[in-house]
Amino acid sequence: MTPSDFGVYVHFPYCRQRCSYCDFAVAVRPHIPHCEYLQALRHELHAKAALFANRQAVSVYFGGGTPSLWEPACLSSALHEILRVFPARSGVTPEVTLECDPGGVSTDQLRAWREAGVSRLSIGAQSFAERHLEALRRQHQPHQIHELVETARRVGFSRISLDLLLGMSGQTEAELHEDLRQLLILLPEHVSLYQLTVEPHTALSVHIRRGKAKPPCPEQQADAYEVVRHTLAQAGFRHYEISNFARAQPGDPDFRAVHNRLYWTHGEYLGLGVSAHSFRCFPDGSGERFANQRGPSAYLRTWRDPSSQPFLATAENPSLSLYEKRAPESLWRESLWLKLRELDGVRWSQFVELHQIDPRRICSDTIDSLTARGLVESGPDFLRLSNRGVLFADEVGAAFL
Repeated sequence: MTPSDFGVYVHFPYCRQRCSYCDFAVAVRPHIPHCEYLQALRHELHAKAALFANRQAVSVYFGGGTPSLWEPACLSSALHEILRVFPARSGVTPEVTLECDPGGVSTDQLRAWREAGVSRLSIGAQSFAERHLEALRRQHQPHQIHELVETARRVGFSRISLDLLLGMSGQTEAELHEDLRQLLILLPEHVSLYQLTVEPHTALSVHIRRGKAKPPCPEQQADAYEVVRHTLAQAGFRHYEISNFARAQPGDPDFRAVHNRLYWTHGEYLGLGVSAHSFRCFPDGSGERFANQRGPSAYLRTWRDPSSQPFLATAENPSLSLYEKRAPESLWRESLWLKLRELDGVRWSQFVELHQIDPRRICSDTIDSLTARGLVESGPDFLRLSNRGVLFADEVGAAFL
């Protein structure tokens, strides 16, 4: 198993405020250690570079947290160092994505990001309804989403993705249609659609326990999901993955997210920064996945003065919060499920070439059962989710794992 594509994920954990639904590795700090975090990231990059020797980056993704809070000079330095260590293939321009909070972004920041090499913005809009943004503890107003997109266009960004959240407490059908109307006015190149989930120990979970908010209703979320799918399809968007839509009007280039597709196609990736995950695979079909420490203080202590010894990805390494060795069967089963998340599904000929195994011989009963239930569609060289199966994607995936 030798995937051809490789990407780098950079986690910037700092935020102005924690959103009510967030259980990510974030830190709210009055003062962000911009330069100290950059130095730690550089040390980590060089310590782990040997694990991914000779890889060529097709994407770099800055996520968080709120990476748009990072001083542009530090972000630029980090990006240039990453692409120096993992240069792109000849003739390939890597996709460089920056997650961006709509509140308080200046024209100067946008220009600095463009000059640094950021080619794609992923904007956390979530909703265009002020009352929902307030309930989610988002720090922006609906008009700031419009202002950011319009300014980014003027600066030269031609790839913009907007996040939209479904299932907020008390969200009405009229509010959903208004969210979609506002989104289509901006006509982003890409839309990521997320169902609101209630994670333990979040402010949202506390509000629900105390009766101050209603939990998401699965039936209403499913109905809203179908409304979004239909509306975006009518507007010329291609629904290419369960949660993602790419604009696909005549003459458009491919606006699908390069970095996210690495995850769905079992490409390799190096994760840098607090809590960041990495994955690499080996010629025998096995692989390993590991993740950094979750706390910023622990991460900065680890990488402020890194060891002179080679970095070892092992369960005993104290700088890792997770280490998993994955057997070949575990990986091809996971890969099968991840490919089914893409609505084009699995091409058996490509899958067999990559994994040197044909799941049709091992999973025939599972495939027959899912087909009989109307959850998947199959042909001589493909398997994909049906329209109904998209709504039960987790159940389909569990059947193969």
